[in-house]
Amino acid sequence: MIGQSLYYLNNKKYITNTRNVETVIHELNSFYHTAEPRRIVMVHPSEVDAHIQPLEYIVLANETRANAGDDLLDFEEWEDVANPTYIQNSDKRIIIFTDETDMLYVFANYTAGLLRASGFYPEPENDINAITAHYLEAVIHQDTVLSMMSYSEVYADCRNHVLGVLNAEDAEPWGITFQNGKNFSYDLLFFLNDFYPCARVSELIIEKFTIHSPVMARDVMEHFTSRRHYSAYIMSVIDYMNANATEENGWATDKKQFFKDVYVNAANKANYTMAFYLLEEMWNKVKDDPDFIAVHQNKADTTPDGWEYMDLYTEINNVFPIVKKVLERNFNMDNIREDLALINTDVQFFSKRQNRIPYLIHKYPLI
Repeated sequence: MIGQSLYYLNNKKYITNTRNVETVIHELNSFYHTAEPRRIVMVHPSEVDAHIQPLEYIVLANETRANAGDDLLDFEEWEDVANPTYIQNSDKRIIIFTDETDMLYVFANYTAGLLRASGFYPEPENDINAITAHYLEAVIHQDTVLSMMSYSEVYADCRNHVLGVLNAEDAEPWGITFQNGKNFSYDLLFFLNDFYPCARVSELIIEKFTIHSPVMARDVMEHFTSRRHYSAYIMSVIDYMNANATEENGWATDKKQFFKDVYVNAANKANYTMAFYLLEEMWNKVKDDPDFIAVHQNKADTTPDGWEYMDLYTEINNVFPIVKKVLERNFNMDNIREDLALINTDVQFFSKRQNRIPYLIHKYPLI
């Protein structure tokens, strides 16, 4: 089964609960294999006189990653963590709460406070608490179906639970400092764009894309240049172009020189943006040619493994346009939804971070 997601609060803090501790350690073991991992904070329950047993989690962490329990785990009291001051401090942490009610309390209060601080949805004409409850329900829904979480009545009725937390008589709204894209997750922005669109949300999405554009180009080009079957496919595309080259279409391509330019001189030297544009320029010459497309379809129709040809064609055709838009900041602000529809798991920046974007990564509606 799939591990429960990590929920993004801001660029310093993620939250989850103790059912997910193995998933968290596993992610640190893979995603951060060459980087300094975030420290993991295990939070004692809010219930009076209730405490977790540190040794249990230290042993579990050590079994997943060598010395993780000793090197990465901290244990904190509920009242020291469940407040806006701690959540907004500069320490990079993955915060693990004992149960879902504690986690949702922090998640809901932080999100509602952020939405109020942003000014995107002025009250009383908008109900910030209702928007927050809707968002948390949408984010958590996939985990309740797909992940290793056991059944939870709180999660099953997440929207009403969150509304109860935020609308309680003794509830005190959290004061959150709005920092533009730093404390808006991709999940929250894409959700708002789907259900509560406004110009400032569109602007923040583009801001985050602008910040991450070099990383997106790197991730895409590492994806396409590090796997032999992509290289083999690109070589076949060049063979097709050379076999059908004319003076008019300009398809003639020196295959050896092309791979040297893209793979050796650009990608291998970490100039991923240049590598992307060279590959995209070649692809654009041929991608819309009816005969080129027909060759792929014929493979799919006549050979047992022919589906892979159309799969590779479709993947490249979907990934390149959104990466180019990100690099060039060339979005249609009047209809940004159409541009964002190109985003899917094939964009490697998102695929590598799929445990952290549960709303975005599961956008495959059929109804």
